Amino acid sequence: MRKLSKQQLIFAIVSIVLTVVFLYTLNHFIDTKTWKNINIIAIAYGALMFVNGLANGYFDVDRFQRFDLGFRYHIITFLTVNSMHLIFVLLPDSNYTFTNFILSALFWGIGVFGHYQYARKTIKGYTPEELFE
Repeated sequence: MRKLSKQQLIFAIVSIVLTVVFLYTLNHFIDTKTWKNINIIAIAYGALMFVNGLANGYFDVDRFQRFDLGFRYHIITFLTVNSMHLIFVLLPDSNYTFTNFILSALFWGIGVFGHYQYARKTIKGYTPEELFE
């Protein structure tokens, strides 16, 4: 991953903004104990991140390359979300703990590692047997 394309940079910036808004709102709802709203913002955050990745991935010029573009977006998401989470852990009046951050990064890391193993053995998600029959 030598450089980010324009769409990958836009994806990263939008991911940072969405994650900051989500974590701030989640912290507020935890403080005010409005538990019903947590599900709404979690679903909205997931849907907006999906649309962000779908739109930017569709228009990304790197999608015509040989590598797995989805893995690159997965790495960008991993780095942006976990770095914002760490910043919120370090804020003084935050409900987030370092243990939450470690567990989140661990589970994300397992997912990224699994995606890496899959991407390493395939060409754009296709096995060599599917491509060269």
